[in-house]
Amino acid sequence: MAKHVLTRNDIGSLAERLEARGTSRLLKDRPELQNDLKLSAAILRFMLERGMPVSTIEFEEDHNGYWSVSDPPETA
Repeated sequence: MAKHVLTRNDIGSLAERLEARGTSRLLKDRPELQNDLKLSAAILRFMLERGMPVSTIEFEEDHNGYWSVSDPPETA
């Protein structure tokens, strides 16, 4: 499968999208989903504010649609 890379900026953008979906009027009938989306966004922002991840993240999707994160490449 193809590898994908997320930078810190990509993770910040993901947090914005999660929060936007969590506050969407389209999900008013799903408060548990709204809370999960907003919490996920808050956790990602918390991690970014504290310097995590230090580098980019590589991941890939398997044939069942599950994502797996690869170990970061070694730096010298």
